[in-house]
Amino acid sequence: MEPLDHLTLLIDANRIREAVEEMARRMDREWILDATRDDEPVLVVVLKGGFLFGSDLLRALSRPVPVVFAHARSSDARVMMTLEDQAFIRNRHLILVDVLMDSGGSLKRLHRWLMSECHPASIRVAVLLHKTVMDPEPLVLDYLGYEVPDVRLVGYGMDEEQRFRGLPAVYTWWTPDVASG
Repeated sequence: MEPLDHLTLLIDANRIREAVEEMARRMDREWILDATRDDEPVLVVVLKGGFLFGSDLLRALSRPVPVVFAHARSSDARVMMTLEDQAFIRNRHLILVDVLMDSGGSLKRLHRWLMSECHPASIRVAVLLHKTVMDPEPLVLDYLGYEVPDVRLVGYGMDEEQRFRGLPAVYTWWTPDVASG
């Protein structure tokens, strides 16, 4: 097991659970429990980071809703989603789910791609964490857990070189000063 002495707790598991449950209650009120609606949203969970948040949110809703997965690579402009899922979400109301939005580049790219390629009825965005960074063209966040500082984060689906995703809380990551060691 890798030592965790370079991590500082930012948001504990209980606060994460509370935020997820509050978002699920809002979604229930707006989508699931509204008897006048004859549609249901589809959760589009962004991989890799959004998988824990997406599964917790899905389980917190009052009834099962469909879920599909998308991967918007931050290193290039590609978006990956199965053709079956693309057909499934056509003309549906979508809730785009990710654990973190910092500059918003990947989420904006995925949002644009979904609009142009899948032609949904609507898209709402749910993120657990939003970094407080300036953005000249912000993406509207319909469901938000917490505003967080612009620091490196790990845990609850977020990684550092593919490690720490499974931690149940959100931590800030700092690199020990090599010169002082």
